[in-house]
Amino acid sequence: MPLFSKHVDRLRVPAIQRLTLLCMAVALAMLGLGGAILLDLRADAWRQAEQASYNLALALSRDISRNIHMFDLSLQGVITTLEQPGIDQLVPEMRQMMLFNRAASTEYMGSMLVLGLDGRVLASTQSLHPDPVSMADREQFLVHQQNPDVGLFISRPYQSRLTGGAWSIAISRRLNRPDGSFGGVVTGGLRLAYFRDLVGKLELGSQGRFTLFRSDGRVIIHLPGNNNGVDWDLSVNPLFRRFAATSAGNLSARSELDGIERLYTFRHLGGLPLLVTIGVADVDIYAAWRRKAIGIGSILAVLCGATMGLCILFRREIQRRMAAEVALQAAADQLSVAATTDGLTGLANRRAFDQALSKEWLRAIRGQQPIALLMLDADCFKLFNDRYGHLQGDDVLRGIAGCIVQSLRRPADTGARFGGEEFVALLPETEQPGAYIVAEKIRDAVAALNIPHDGSVHARVTISVGVAVLSPAVGDLAETLIAQADAALYAAKRAGRNRVCTALHDETRPIVWTAAPQVTA
Repeated sequence: MPLFSKHVDRLRVPAIQRLTLLCMAVALAMLGLGGAILLDLRADAWRQAEQASYNLALALSRDISRNIHMFDLSLQGVITTLEQPGIDQLVPEMRQMMLFNRAASTEYMGSMLVLGLDGRVLASTQSLHPDPVSMADREQFLVHQQNPDVGLFISRPYQSRLTGGAWSIAISRRLNRPDGSFGGVVTGGLRLAYFRDLVGKLELGSQGRFTLFRSDGRVIIHLPGNNNGVDWDLSVNPLFRRFAATSAGNLSARSELDGIERLYTFRHLGGLPLLVTIGVADVDIYAAWRRKAIGIGSILAVLCGATMGLCILFRREIQRRMAAEVALQAAADQLSVAATTDGLTGLANRRAFDQALSKEWLRAIRGQQPIALLMLDADCFKLFNDRYGHLQGDDVLRGIAGCIVQSLRRPADTGARFGGEEFVALLPETEQPGAYIVAEKIRDAVAALNIPHDGSVHARVTISVGVAVLSPAVGDLAETLIAQADAALYAAKRAGRNRVCTALHDETRPIVWTAAPQVTA
């Protein structure tokens, strides 16, 4: 490394620059610590929201399951009573009492009905002599009529004809005759006001949502915003499919209904064809965290601003030093390039070649790998200069250099100007056949330039190439490789030029020169 470059390295950490770096390090440390605290608080807010949503979903599912199971027990009690012999012969008052004395009753439960084969009301908790209203068009009747294996069925929301149009869902079971055929339906209504009042006691945030699904994807109620029931079919909705895949869990997703990102907690109600979901919006989850983040961030901003203010005090001095350092480095780079590059051809110069050869020679010894050297010379170049002038001769040298660059593909290969019209190509880890192919490729490329040369027997500019390949051992000198390549080059010259000669050498045989076939002009 040049002396001035070492001097620049010693100036990289002056006292003023060390102080600047220290100020920046303190500012970054404060930012990193504050960021870590905020990220931890953010993760903690999410964990708390997950736990709270889980608890809410668990409490809701238990409350809903308990009430529907109580209703179901009432339905089963009616069915059991209807199966008793002689029930139809009792007086209406006694029959009414026996059918419905075990029926659950709350403010949200509507009438419990017994429907006949044609869907007409045969018995009701509301009257000893109910009007024979037909329920044959209701979902709960049609499902049981068509499928004997439904068991407990929960209908889609509907407006009850018996309670002044209140939105309700029907909970029903099938009545079978002794032979197993359809005998009617026992059904009762549960007003959606039950779910609205139940969820109204909860704190779900400004964008929170509660949804009760049937297991087939039908929405029973969606709160807030839906007080009258809905009849959405979300069975093909990707989000619902994720809910349906497991019995319980939570996930983060964007709602297709309003496009809001929410944390959804869901639970299937055990033994019931229902699914409860609670969605808490991300904006609500992180509301408290954002307030903390603004406070902590403001404090960090003030502290970092004060720290950076100290850095600004040293800015001009640092800029002057950096400008001087950049100028010195640029000058050093230019000198380094100039010191290792041939100014005419752009190839590596003799000095750079010697350094590359020394490095690759040692590497070949360590790795016990061959190393090849091509020695190239422009044929009859003096005659070309005398006839066409030195400027044209310089163009020829640049053209030969371009052919060398195009023919060397590997990063470790080195092309260099050896001196005058002589060039070299260093090929690490290359056997004799590979080196010969590269030499022929360069020779062909130069011939393809088709530069006229009246002083050559080939009538155009050509080159001769000497190839030497050695697998050096400890103690061998790199000059041996150069000498063999040079000898092979002169063998090519003596053989008529425009050809490649290789030096074949081992411990038992002397050097043998092999030349390429004669190439005609």
